[in-house]
Amino acid sequence: MSRPATEEELSIARQLRPDLSWENAGVNEGGQFHKVVIANPDSVIRMARTIDATEEMPRSIKLLELVSDQLDYQIPVATSQIQTVDSLGSVAMSFIPGSAHEPHYGDPKILGKLVSDLAQVELEPLREHLASPFAFRGPWTDERQQQCFDALPEELRGPASSLWAQLDELAQVPPSLVHGDLAGHNMHWVDEELIGILDWDLAAAWDPALNTAYLSLWHGLEMVDLIAPSPDEAHRAKIWLGLMSLERLSDTLSRTDNPKTDKLLRKIGPRIENAAQAVGN
Repeated sequence: MSRPATEEELSIARQLRPDLSWENAGVNEGGQFHKVVIANPDSVIRMARTIDATEEMPRSIKLLELVSDQLDYQIPVATSQIQTVDSLGSVAMSFIPGSAHEPHYGDPKILGKLVSDLAQVELEPLREHLASPFAFRGPWTDERQQQCFDALPEELRGPASSLWAQLDELAQVPPSLVHGDLAGHNMHWVDEELIGILDWDLAAAWDPALNTAYLSLWHGLEMVDLIAPSPDEAHRAKIWLGLMSLERLSDTLSRTDNPKTDKLLRKIGPRIENAAQAVGN
């Protein structure tokens, strides 16, 4: 969702990058942690929505710098210092051209290369700047599992339990760099070429099969076997897809507006069953 920038947002942009034009600037409201002011092909302004996001900003900026040193894709890096206004941080970042890929299809060679490239990133320089696994919603506590279990129809309770039972084994997989959300507008394409990757706030040292799982959610679930570097990684990606579906249910159940889960369960039910079948195989 985009809208015109307010005078306050324009004032911050001009203070951070007075050398650039901010005429007719628009604001992308799509991010959960930040909004982005866009007006020129040189820099955008990333504005934290919350104090927590402001506190995380130095870590994420340093991580972007370190990741950009190891990957050939364009990564947004800071082009100004952080400025805080009313306790919320803002920073100018390099502009990454391109737009989101159309969903439900993609070139498995390009997607597979991305999975391999991420797996080859050296973790040690990044470790103190990475998020923790499950940083978005938190780990699967017994309480969260029970809440989801109680909300599931009888036929999905067994499959869900078989997926949660895999968590300890998945935690033993040697970690590599996991982006955290390889989908939609976080990946910028130009003429079917992957140009850049944005939004690394949730990047973690984690099971590399998650990168395959994230990509397949956007480009098509049938892509898993085509882009995973090995059958074992494809197998784990299918299990993670089921766990991601349960994460969506848990997130929905945590809302306070009495959300209806019937529609969601119809969508995620087959994914949970398919993932449980992968466990059995």
